[in-house]
Amino acid sequence: MRYLTVLSLVVVALVAAVVGWSINQALTGQSQSMLILPWGSLLAEAAAAAVLVYLGLRLRAYRDPEGERRRRRRAPADRKPYDPVWGVGTAAAAQAVAYYGALTAGWHAGIGVDQVMLLGARTTQESLWLCVAQVVAGALLMVVGWVVENWCKLPPDDPDAEKDTPYGGRQDPYTAGEGGYARHQ
Repeated sequence: MRYLTVLSLVVVALVAAVVGWSINQALTGQSQSMLILPWGSLLAEAAAAAVLVYLGLRLRAYRDPEGERRRRRRAPADRKPYDPVWGVGTAAAAQAVAYYGALTAGWHAGIGVDQVMLLGARTTQESLWLCVAQVVAGALLMVVGWVVENWCKLPPDDPDAEKDTPYGGRQDPYTAGEGGYARHQ
């Protein structure tokens, strides 16, 4: 799994904006309805972001040494450590939320451009405000996904190692014992 990059999120948003604007132009010419997400989708997006932040904070508390000390003081002695599968799942969910945010923001920005051009011709601007709300929500989802994915990164095995390695400072993508079945030794 690759880490998120700002460039990849921007490219996804730009492509979605161009495709959204193009499809909206084609559908508007045929008197079809616009493809804008309804107001209720903002609640679902907020719920997804809240769950992702909750999972990210739990993971960060287990990963962070300061969080480890706080957790030991209030946690029972028989509490199991954080499951690494949950960490990978949280990182994957963070990436999915970030890319969804880029798609949503780009798509609605493309449609919003068309709506801005129709400001003088329409009496109601609800679709424009809905596009603005979806662009803002998409941008927030990108930020939430980016931040939570950074919380899921493991600290480097060697603090003096290069930070620009493909594995975030680690020289080997696998820690000892990890991936032993998939690799030939």
